[in-house]
Amino acid sequence: MKDTKKTVALVIAVVAIVLLGVLGVVALNEGNSEQKVDDTAKEEAPKGKCEIDECMALLTPEMTVAEANEVIGFEGEKDETGEKYTWQLTSKSKIAIEYKEKLGTITASYNKDEIKDIAVKMSVGYELQNLLRDGTSYTYKETVEKFGGVEGHLATKAPTFERYIWVNNDGITFGATFSDSIDGKTSIISIR
Repeated sequence: MKDTKKTVALVIAVVAIVLLGVLGVVALNEGNSEQKVDDTAKEEAPKGKCEIDECMALLTPEMTVAEANEVIGFEGEKDETGEKYTWQLTSKSKIAIEYKEKLGTITASYNKDEIKDIAVKMSVGYELQNLLRDGTSYTYKETVEKFGGVEGHLATKAPTFERYIWVNNDGITFGATFSDSIDGKTSIISIR
């Protein structure tokens, strides 16, 4: 009888130790995941007045550097080799404007992890690429419809064209350039 009581007490003690260990690991993991989320949010907070998509929508090729500084909310860094200015919005995203003859070509470099979209199907991208090779092109609005209503991200805004990108969940990028010279339809499509 004494041995049975000792065995039961030993089993209860082992179970209690195991449960405390499991609860401790769960609590430790929850604390670590919250810390990682907070660190990521702090790291990716944009510098300036606007998020990258919003800045791209507000900027125009006709704007001066001073006007672009005002829209973005801080001064761009001038490239030593020419008339190119860069605004680093986050550690992984930036906007650059290169001026030629007082007009700018505005380019956005996105953090692809932030713009990945599970709804973007590259089968649609390949279909559009093949149609362009065969002479059929689409406007931005028609391209959005082909992608099931998924809006693209404005990657380049120039005096005569705009380029949008879509990124699928695997990080594959579909890019389409819409040219003013062909009524805003696609002139170039790339998948990478």
